[in-house]
Amino acid sequence: MREVVIVGSGISGLSVAYRLKKKDIDVVVYEKDDYIGGTIKTVIQNGYLMEMGPQTLLANEEVLNFLKEIGLKPVEASPWAKYRFIYKRRKLISLPLSPREFLMSPLLSLTSKLKVFLEYFKKGVEDDIPIADFVRNHFGDEFLNYIVSPFLSGVYAGDPEKLSLKYATPKLYEVQRKYGSLIKAFLKEKRFTPRGKLVSFEEGMSELPKKLAQYLEVHTENVVLRMRKHEDRFKLDVRGKKIESKSVVVASPAYTSSYLLKEISFSASEEFDRIDYPPVVVVNVGVVGDIPQGFGFLVPRVEGKRILGAMFMSKLFPGRAPQGKELLSVFLGGATDRDVIHLSDEEIIETVERELKEILNIKNLDYVKIERWKRAIPQYNVGYGKFLELSRDMEKDYPGLFLTGNWLHGVSMGDSIKASEKIAKKVEEFLRSQA
Repeated sequence: MREVVIVGSGISGLSVAYRLKKKDIDVVVYEKDDYIGGTIKTVIQNGYLMEMGPQTLLANEEVLNFLKEIGLKPVEASPWAKYRFIYKRRKLISLPLSPREFLMSPLLSLTSKLKVFLEYFKKGVEDDIPIADFVRNHFGDEFLNYIVSPFLSGVYAGDPEKLSLKYATPKLYEVQRKYGSLIKAFLKEKRFTPRGKLVSFEEGMSELPKKLAQYLEVHTENVVLRMRKHEDRFKLDVRGKKIESKSVVVASPAYTSSYLLKEISFSASEEFDRIDYPPVVVVNVGVVGDIPQGFGFLVPRVEGKRILGAMFMSKLFPGRAPQGKELLSVFLGGATDRDVIHLSDEEIIETVERELKEILNIKNLDYVKIERWKRAIPQYNVGYGKFLELSRDMEKDYPGLFLTGNWLHGVSMGDSIKASEKIAKKVEEFLRSQA
């Protein structure tokens, strides 16, 4: 009998497995696909190094220490990464980096700028409300449309009319509860946005799961077909055999976790299957010629484009494109444009080519590679607290069962790495209690 079985070899599962292995705990990872890493997927073709899933990692000190511990050296993004653009009325406008730049910027009207300063006198909220409602009340529609909505497209590919202030942006929720006004909070705390260095790796993001897997027993192309609890152990059916384990860590997306939990709690399984994962299409585009120095651009929905935004990958990291060429990662779809997943490759390329010409004056695409994620990013929408509470109840009601993933601890890779320490500690404490 195994001590720990982990289902899923995304960054959540591998990080927990690594931390348990370091404690000399018997652990095995099962992965249904023929590759590890979940949505982390790096492809090298025609001289381009392309990310088909997560593009970068925002690494704070805790994450940087983790990378050092596993023997992985990160590559920091270019200083140009601080320059980000918003597309407005056929122009790319740089996001202001200082109060003076904000006052001079054409991104917002004078009326909206005045609303930003008057936000100092606003009161906070306790309720679980849509981010859009909060922003409209505190800053107005233009601020919502041209700053907040594009940002949420970049992080969640989400809809601000549905995303929860409390659960999608918990730090903002807490500071507005404390101070009432976000401007007041900024003046008091100076900064409440995520801290860290923007990094990747020399051979792309896939280096991270590959490095972790070197320390572990991982079985790919080995789907867990069935899982049930029997007395003090779990019984699992995997390819060609049955195994037993003292504990199980389910580190897969909510919709996969739902399937695995059917025989343990059918009602919980049905609830987790309701978590929304809108589709996202990632289009890596190689171009001849120059692109702006910067991180990339976001396109507000009110501008009527299908592109959500793009990252200037060859400006951020070396070795991403052949000499004299540039690489962009372009994103389409999300909660506000779900139908894009049904477009043909030709239609997607035609859309990207047309809109890049309008936005960046790019006339010819040198290379295109498309990745379709039918269920991409979990949406922390209003009411999401019930899923978090249910996951805690499941762990309490079924000792030895642990749930993790970006649908529980935040959607970024950094969130998953940070959460893995807490999950591993809970598993260790459980095993010790059974000894």
